Amino acid sequence: MTWEKQEGNMDFWNPEEGEELIGEVKELVQGIYGLQIQVQKEDGTIVTTPSHKVLQVKLSKIKAGDKVKIVYVKQDLPKIKGQNGVKLYEVYVDKVETTPTEEKVE
Repeated sequence: MTWEKQEGNMDFWNPEEGEELIGEVKELVQGIYGLQIQVQKEDGTIVTTPSHKVLQVKLSKIKAGDKVKIVYVKQDLPKIKGQNGVKLYEVYVDKVETTPTEEKVE
């Protein structure tokens, strides 16, 4: 038997401070640690967001097809010694403006 390693075009997004992720939401995934989204970037690669609680809350109203920009701002210092600090994000959604249709008067 010969084992062949399978490769995909999906990466896990592990941002540095100030890094941005811009693209179209392809899928929402409920993982072990909560909500993650898969974002397709302009180059076609698909990236999965981390399950950080602050990010999950900000992504709670996102749906497949939305265009998003996620910015990793920084990690706060921990409030309790020995724990990790909170990772802070900014999330922007590109909303398409729609104009209400005019009612026909008869």
